[in-house]
Amino acid sequence: MNRIDRLSAILVQLQSRSLVKARQIADRFDISLRTVYRDIQALEEAGIPIIGNPGIGYSLVDGYRLPPLMFSQAEALAFLTAEKLIDELTDAGSSEHYRAGMDKIRAVMRFADKNSLEDMENNMGVLRTHKPEMAHSLNMIQLLMESIHKKRVVHISYFSDYKKEVSERTIESVGIFFSKTNWYLIAYCQIKKQYRIFKVKRIQALEVSDITFTTQHPPLKEFLHKVQKTEGLEEVVISIITDKAPMLNDDKYYYGLLTEREIGDKTELRFLTFSLDKFARWYLSFADIATIVSPDKLKRKVRQILQHVSTE
Repeated sequence: MNRIDRLSAILVQLQSRSLVKARQIADRFDISLRTVYRDIQALEEAGIPIIGNPGIGYSLVDGYRLPPLMFSQAEALAFLTAEKLIDELTDAGSSEHYRAGMDKIRAVMRFADKNSLEDMENNMGVLRTHKPEMAHSLNMIQLLMESIHKKRVVHISYFSDYKKEVSERTIESVGIFFSKTNWYLIAYCQIKKQYRIFKVKRIQALEVSDITFTTQHPPLKEFLHKVQKTEGLEEVVISIITDKAPMLNDDKYYYGLLTEREIGDKTELRFLTFSLDKFARWYLSFADIATIVSPDKLKRKVRQILQHVSTE
C-alpha cells in the first residue's frame, strides 16, 4: 500500500472510532510507530482536525466528516450483525473487505452513535462452529465471485469425497450458494461437458485465468430449479401446525429451508435438500404435528423407515 492510500485508510480508521491508539494504527497497516507519528502529522498539516497525542490516542473533532452519506443507528446495528455472521460464514478475504466497509459506516456516524455501536459490538457474537480451512486460507469465495463477475475460466484442484482422490477441473462459474453450513459452487465443467456442484471447502487449489467464457449460463435460481434432479437436489414441501412450527428451531435451515408461508392455521415450508433419507429421518422427529405435501417418494421413504422400527 502506497502512502497516499495509507493516509486515506488511516483517516477512515480515525473516523470509524471514538479513539484510536498509535499501536492500533501500526498493527493495522504493519508500519512502525515512528511512521504512524509522521502520517498523523501529515494529516494535520493537510488540515484534518485531529486531537490527542501519542501516549493516549487520536480522534477527530466531533462533527468532522468527509462523506455526506449518513446511517441511522438501527442501520449500523444491522450492518454490525451482518459483520459477525460474515466473519463466521465466509472466507478471510470477504471478512476483511466487509470490515473495511464497516469502518466507512462508522466513519460517518455521530460521535454518540459511534460509542453506542462500540458498546454493542462487545455484547454481540457468534458461537464458533467450523470454518472450511481450505476455503478460508485461499479466499475462495472472493476469487469465485470475481470469476463470476468477469466471466473468467477457472482452473481448480478438487477433492472428491466419493472417489477419495483429487482431480483437475476447468470450469465456468455460474453462482455460489450457502446451505447446511457449507458454501457450494455451481459451475459448468469444460472437461465433463456438464454442470456440476462443487463443495467449496473441497477445492484445494484455484486459479482464475485470463480467458473469458462467452457461454450464456442460466441465472442461479433458474439453474437450481433445472438441475436439482440431476445433481441430487430434491424439493420438499411440508405443512405444519403454525403454533408448533417453532419446534423445528434452526434445524430447518440445516435441512435447506427456502421459504415458509402461513396458510390458515398451517405453515407451509419449502426445502431444497441433498438427501431425502436424512430429511425423512429428521421429519420423523415431528411427524405427529406435520404432513408431507411433496414429493411422494419422501412419503415412501418415511414408510420404509417405519417398517424397520422395533418397539422391543
